[in-house]
Amino acid sequence: MVRTGRPTKDPKTNTLQMRVSDNFLETIDDWRRNQPDMPARAEAIRRLVKLGLKE
Repeated sequence: MVRTGRPTKDPKTNTLQMRVSDNFLETIDDWRRNQPDMPARAEAIRRLVKLGLKE
């Protein structure tokens, strides 16, 4: 399989799309603003899922 796109040190190989409410995004944005490194939304969601799964 040939992958295209910009190279990255930490490649993500699968795409996940989902529809969410404005309130959901506001909640994610509030959480990520309180993080020391202000992660992107996708990274914030990955971290929150990890926390929820206790990995």
